[in-house]
Amino acid sequence: MDLQSMKFAKSAVVAVIAAMSGNALADGGFGNLNFSGFLRFESAYKLGGDENPFNQGGNLFNGVAVERSGGIPPSEVGLFNDVETRQVAETDNDFNLMYVRGRLDLGYKISSNFNLIGSVRAIFDPVIYDEFNPRQVDSQACCNFYQEPNYFEYAIEGGGRANPMEWAGRDYMVDIPTLYVDYQNGPLLIRAGNQQIAWGQALFFRVLDVPNGLDFRRHSILDFASEEYSDKRVPALGLRVSYQLSESWELDSFAQKFQSTIYSNANTPYNVIASQFTVRDYYDDYSDKINYGARIRGSIGDFGVQAIYAYRYNPDGVFRWTKSDVNRGLPGELPNVIPGLTDNLGNILQGVVDLLGGSIPATGAILAQTPFEVDPTGVHSAEEWFTYAAMARLDAREGLNASIEDFPATALLLAQPVDSDEAARRELDLFFQLSGGLRGHIERQYFRERVFGLGTSYVVLGEPGSFLDQLIINLEATYVPDRKFTNITLGQKFIEHDEWTTALVMEKYHRFTQAFPATYFVFQYMHKSESDIFGRHLSGFGATPEESISTTGGIDHGSNYLVLAFQQPFPSLVWRADFAALYDAEGGLLLQPAVRWKPNGNFTVEAFYNYIDTVSGNPNSNALSSAEWADELALRVSYQF
Repeated sequence: MDLQSMKFAKSAVVAVIAAMSGNALADGGFGNLNFSGFLRFESAYKLGGDENPFNQGGNLFNGVAVERSGGIPPSEVGLFNDVETRQVAETDNDFNLMYVRGRLDLGYKISSNFNLIGSVRAIFDPVIYDEFNPRQVDSQACCNFYQEPNYFEYAIEGGGRANPMEWAGRDYMVDIPTLYVDYQNGPLLIRAGNQQIAWGQALFFRVLDVPNGLDFRRHSILDFASEEYSDKRVPALGLRVSYQLSESWELDSFAQKFQSTIYSNANTPYNVIASQFTVRDYYDDYSDKINYGARIRGSIGDFGVQAIYAYRYNPDGVFRWTKSDVNRGLPGELPNVIPGLTDNLGNILQGVVDLLGGSIPATGAILAQTPFEVDPTGVHSAEEWFTYAAMARLDAREGLNASIEDFPATALLLAQPVDSDEAARRELDLFFQLSGGLRGHIERQYFRERVFGLGTSYVVLGEPGSFLDQLIINLEATYVPDRKFTNITLGQKFIEHDEWTTALVMEKYHRFTQAFPATYFVFQYMHKSESDIFGRHLSGFGATPEESISTTGGIDHGSNYLVLAFQQPFPSLVWRADFAALYDAEGGLLLQPAVRWKPNGNFTVEAFYNYIDTVSGNPNSNALSSAEWADELALRVSYQF
């Protein structure tokens, strides 16, 4: 948002408050003001020795000697053999997370019909981490935050802030997640301003909860599971109108500014995008778009029913190769490359480089028209390329082909499409040998989609005190026609498929003994026809560091997830035990045991352990292995007021 827009937004907020205050004075007073909030210290201590492999300091190939064998494309024959060791220093952190945060919530009753609700949230990270240092390898990587790590500020192409109600820097964030006016008149409720819209409440799953994207900064998906997504939904300016049609039926609708899902920046603790790649986020092209939706819910006999419709931009976005626009040529002779390789390629390319000035460094003008940038923080070997493609659920071979076929300038460097993994390895090794490392550039775009959803619920009435009595059963399903997914090749043409998401949720309170309060149980099952729990297309699942998806084939039977969770308060209500488990049917498992201690009304201490592992099958076939490195003990100490 530019300075003029910021001034307009601030003026609008002041005008709304002034107008409502005028109504209050007309009614004879300012009404009631109430506030609450908390201060909290949060940390996540590493119990394992693994660093995040998607960060430079945790790259699996740092300090590892890798044999390379470059060949002239599209041959499978290796002609130039050498050994490469990635020189980025390995980081060694004790904590995945440590910061202090606070929140202040305000409620102001202006009149009998009007209420003003607001909240301010602030986070400060002291940055005690062992960070990636780009100067250590003389990195000149362009764009956004690929130099010094930035923990909160989210960069978009065109500059400015993605969220007009947020101010952030490298180590802090201040935002206004809530600032709206409620107008209530009988069955009518109108809510105008910055707000979150929650259409679903489930652990890990989001089926009907479609209005808002998620903010994965802070603790990513590894926060306290029992809080669901209450701290993750991205707020947005909007208008929400609800009308109580009868005692049992309600109509709810919204029109809201589109705000995208926010991923952690490169080289920050919970980053999930390989930092050898630069993301160019074009959210600014969509920042003036509006999402719309409506929900009707009520009851028919003993069944609760609801239906939703949303016409929205998918907040997760899609990714594809894009031009780097970085004019930095091949560096010439490199100490780790066999003598003569650069000269030999120079002779082969002589006709091209003569046009560009007669030297290998002049190839920068060509590389600027391709998705690649010469930099030591990029990929260094075919082995690294294949390994990280599998980890990112992408096709290593066809990803190379797409970067060539979709960008004709690559042909000027003799790059050619290949039809085997071996030929891909030879071509990749050749260009990594010549460059000393290549960063890939990808762009993030957004597309509209229509979401249709249905839900029903039923409360089982059994023998009083039995396990089935008061069991709540919920069924939810959504259908999205022609949903766009990131192509597993990162090609310009996105994957497009209809997608079904269905979920079964069963929950109840059950008292095993009069000595303890009731235990709260949740069982959930979800099936997605095309993607995993994070929205990645399943055709990219199942590769290995040795074989690309083109060889192994992806998953074609959908994804399936199970959740089991419970909460058990102790008799004094000072202590509470929590447990949540998420199982991916392809072999991934997340366990989160937790304990909560609340000695009085102001202080709360929560501790939980995040354990993630692949218990069967190929790690690259399940969704959860992307966070398998995060073996951690989290601690939160809060003071509420």
